[in-house]
Amino acid sequence: MQPEDVHSPIDLKNAADALQWANEVNVKRPWRYKIFDYYAEEILKHAPEGHILELGAGPGYLAEHLIRQCPDIQYTAFDFSDAMHALAKHKLIPSELERCRFITGDFKQPQWEEALQSQSSYKPFDVIIIHQALHELRHKRHAPLFHQAVKKMMNPDGRYLVCDHLYAPDAMQNNELYMSVAEHVKAFQDAKFKNCTISLEIKGLCVFKCND
Repeated sequence: MQPEDVHSPIDLKNAADALQWANEVNVKRPWRYKIFDYYAEEILKHAPEGHILELGAGPGYLAEHLIRQCPDIQYTAFDFSDAMHALAKHKLIPSELERCRFITGDFKQPQWEEALQSQSSYKPFDVIIIHQALHELRHKRHAPLFHQAVKKMMNPDGRYLVCDHLYAPDAMQNNELYMSVAEHVKAFQDAKFKNCTISLEIKGLCVFKCND
């Protein structure tokens, strides 16, 4: 019998809840911008004119950062919350919005990736990022299948950048939602990623870089 998923205490499809989350997240963890800078550096190094996908894109803080630091990319935001997409769009000026697509879909659902692949302009992504959203699968057992779906959408020489809270003595304590470093590595291996390394670890947030 499979363990039950962990219930979320907040409804991020609700506009008020989404706004509250957005107003608090950078206050709680201002060091997130060091990780944002790392993503930008990786994009400029490997895909300066690439197609970038952010999964669980939220209120657009990373979108704003990448669009301005990487002036030649095309950016796709995938999130299950139209309220979050609305917050993200308000952060960008019209010329920046022209380089963006906002797609609503739920990566907890089967075949979630079809919402992306069905787009008329779809082609494999050069860089795929999921930042502080992997645990929104609501149970760690879902991670290998999720990573497998991501792998199918990447260019053969693409990069997959994953940042989430660790399950560790000095970090998160819920081992149903969060994974240890070893559990993350095993999930990537189960999804057939051949090369995975830890790029950054800051105050319980760990960034993994994977490629085929």
